[in-house]
This record gives sequence, C-alpha cells and structure tokens, in this order.
Amino acid sequence: MTGKKDATRFTIQFSRADPSHRQVTEILNRQGRYGKATYIANTVLHYISCDKKPGERRTGKLDEKLVEAVVARILQNRENTGVAPPSPAVELQYDADGAIGAEGISAVVDALEMFRKK
Repeated sequence: MTGKKDATRFTIQFSRADPSHRQVTEILNRQGRYGKATYIANTVLHYISCDKKPGERRTGKLDEKLVEAVVARILQNRENTGVAPPSPAVELQYDADGAIGAEGISAVVDALEMFRKK
C-alpha cells in the first residue's frame, strides 16, 4: 500500500506564477467535474507512450500527394460551382503518379496569391 487512505485520490496545487501551469489549469477547468480524471489519465498514458521529449515539436513529413489531391479537389469544386478559377485558367493535368504537374502547381500558387490579396 502507498500509505494513503485512498490510492486513487490526489490533490494537486499548480503555481499561479508559472504560465504553463496556468495554461494547464485552464484546460483542466474546461473538462468539468468528472472529465478531469479522464483527461489526465489519457494525457499521462499518451505521454509515456510518446517518443518525443517535452517541448519537442512533432515534425511530420508533408504528404505531397495528399496536399495535391486536396488542392485539386478544391479547384475542381470551384469550377463546378461557377467560381472563377485563378488566372490564367489551367486545366489540371495529372502525370502517371497522379501528381498535378508544373502547370497545376502554378495554378495553385496563383490561387493562393488571389486569396492573399483579398
């Protein structure tokens, strides 16, 4: 036994002076009375199974094929809904691997520039 009357009951005091502690208290207080324990349990279990150290940012490899597919779908939806495509209008051509190619990438860049200007 741990020397406690109830091994499942804890009292935690966070530091008001520590910004990270304040951030955690805000997150925990949004969980409601009974959600805090579940949130903490899930967080601790995730943390101990995670291969990153605290403060390390996860860097995932950009899935270019997925990005191209999403952008192609967005451009296609714009065409289908009558929204003018970016200038110059480019019909997306796909290579054997399903990539949109240089002209398609140029169309995406033009579209992004159009959105930035708005």
